[in-house]
Amino acid sequence: MKYAIASGLLFLGFAILASLIITTNDSVMKWDLSVFDSINGSHIQILNKILVTFTQYGREVVWGGTIILLLVFGKNQGRKTAVLLIIAFLILIPTGYLLKDEIDRPRPTPLSSDNLLYKAPEGEPAFPSGHSLIVSAGALIMLLRYNQGKQKIISLLLTAEAITVMYSMIYVGAHYPLDVVGGLLWGTAVSLAVIASSKYMTPIFSHIDSMGKKKPT
Repeated sequence: MKYAIASGLLFLGFAILASLIITTNDSVMKWDLSVFDSINGSHIQILNKILVTFTQYGREVVWGGTIILLLVFGKNQGRKTAVLLIIAFLILIPTGYLLKDEIDRPRPTPLSSDNLLYKAPEGEPAFPSGHSLIVSAGALIMLLRYNQGKQKIISLLLTAEAITVMYSMIYVGAHYPLDVVGGLLWGTAVSLAVIASSKYMTPIFSHIDSMGKKKPT
């Protein structure tokens, strides 16, 4: 129940933020632009390639690889976590594109062309950030469902990766800060909804448990 309530509150938060974006609330837009210019205009040469790499590979490669590794080496708990990740991502990818098209917020324009380190797909709207959707959902599911013993270290490392990816999207000039916040709200809301509904996945999880049992010798 607590996950369902938290999910509902996050969906509400997203709806409020989206309404402010759609109505182009003046004070909100000014704040968003100011923070974007501050982060995007503060490049450090040694960080540029690192954060571009996180932008390019921190979503599909890292989280696709995480799912594969959990399925192959994660034993019962890892495989159950992988199932939750797959379901969450299958919900987030289409809903993310739908929200982008409906809200249709333009991408930011850096103060200098030198500050644009990563060019987003031509014509793709900005809100909510697709990278933020995936990595925030993935990190939260890992923290809540893959957190026993050494598992926690892996989940914390992936959470740090997710935070870095979300920051990188602003740093490289691909998103406004509120695009990232919107992705965070929607991604975590969906992930909590998936966890809340996991009680209905007993047949799947029971099959995973049966696969993990040792065959008699």
